[in-house]
Amino acid sequence: MPSIGYILGSTAFGKRRVRFFSGNPYQADLAELTRLAENGIIVPVVDRVHPLADIAKAHRGLESGGVRGKILVEV
Repeated sequence: MPSIGYILGSTAFGKRRVRFFSGNPYQADLAELTRLAENGIIVPVVDRVHPLADIAKAHRGLESGGVRGKILVEV
């Protein structure tokens, strides 16, 4: 039986795939992710780093697409 979220998402977006997620992870999950990151098992993929003065350039790069990782702004 489909969930109400799935039904409402399908109604709003048609046949396009809709994924729902929780923005409130469990403490145990955060602790495990921290452990994995600290041990180098998982690493973030950084596409490029911009200084704060180039924030507009960073935003244009994000809008242009083709990003293969996170765009960071150094403060």
